[in-house]
Order: sequence, then C-alpha cells, then structure tokens
Amino acid sequence: MIQKAVEASADEDGRANLARVGDHLAKQSPDFDARNYGFARLSDLVKASGILEVERTGEHPKVVMVRLQKR
Repeated sequence: MIQKAVEASADEDGRANLARVGDHLAKQSPDFDARNYGFARLSDLVKASGILEVERTGEHPKVVMVRLQKR
C-alpha cells in the first residue's frame, strides 16, 4: 500500500513528499493509521519498512521526502 502511494505521489525523479504520500494513503484507505502498526508517525513506519529511502530537508518546517529503494 505504501509503495503504491509513493509511486502515485512521486515526481519524475521518483521522490515523493511524505505528506502527499500520507494524503494518498488516507484517500485510498481512510482507516490507515501508522499507530495501528505500532508507530507514532508515518515517517517512523516508512523508515522501519526498509523499502524506502528517507531524506529530511529544510528547517522549519522539515520536509520529508521518500523514494523507493533501488533493488
């Protein structure tokens, strides 16, 4: 589900803003919540998934960008 949300939200470089990924997940599955998987935030869940590269940029607010890991 996360992989599909990243693919749907990604730019031409394959990077997606995690907030947009979260929006896509909420639209596709309104009952989705990272807390159901034992994580306080979506960013914690995607880091633990092992399928995404996570990059934080900016200061206030921090922007979290994700990309599917290359196989």
